[in-house]
Amino acid sequence: MAKVTEKHPDGTTVIVVPPGEALDLEIGGEVDVRPVSRNGGDSSPWPFGVLADELPPIEIMDIKAARQEALLGKSE
Repeated sequence: MAKVTEKHPDGTTVIVVPPGEALDLEIGGEVDVRPVSRNGGDSSPWPFGVLADELPPIEIMDIKAARQEALLGKSE
């Protein structure tokens, strides 16, 4: 789990990530950051936190197909 080490007045925050979790990170690379709730749980809205790693990732083609079906009125 990452740890916040500095917080600047402009909102910039320095976060330290353990080496095992940062193997694929590169300097200047972009990462998604989600805060953890105060009680230690995932702060993601339901069902995302609950279903993490339970469902296959949604691919861009899935989203495009769902939009196309919705536009054509073919959704189930």
